[in-house]
Amino acid sequence: MDGILGRVVAIVLGLLALVGIAYAGYNGFQNHKASVVATNITQLITNARAGFSQGNNGYTNFTTANIAAMITGGMFPTDMVRGNALVDPWGNAVTLASANNGSRGVITFGGGNAQTAKQCVSAALGLKDYVTLTVGTTTFDQSNLPDQVTAGAACSATAAFALTFQ
Repeated sequence: MDGILGRVVAIVLGLLALVGIAYAGYNGFQNHKASVVATNITQLITNARAGFSQGNNGYTNFTTANIAAMITGGMFPTDMVRGNALVDPWGNAVTLASANNGSRGVITFGGGNAQTAKQCVSAALGLKDYVTLTVGTTTFDQSNLPDQVTAGAACSATAAFALTFQ
């Protein structure tokens, strides 16, 4: 009887360990998405600055309508490209716009799909070097950077991001 009980306990403990490993893996994957958002947007800003800021038109042509031509030119991280469109790691459409008479670019992303509030906070904290970052209805700038509390208050599972850079 002790042998059977010992085997049952061993099986239960083994299953609990597997559940714990699966949960840790899931959390790691979820945090990874926010990290990929920050990395991709940072790379996109760097490429846009190199490709537009020195031209006579500034960011005037940095628009969603020109995404196909920018894909051909290698402007975007490859994991953002889906055909002739851009998506974030959550599967949301990424849109581009010009602002301030072409002196600034605007990248809009997020806003739902598989995004979680925790990922929203991680992405908001991971984004740097912008003029403004709007998360939901809250706008941050270089004199008012997000922290854990302010990003947490701004974020939700459906909060969209609008990042303006120069």
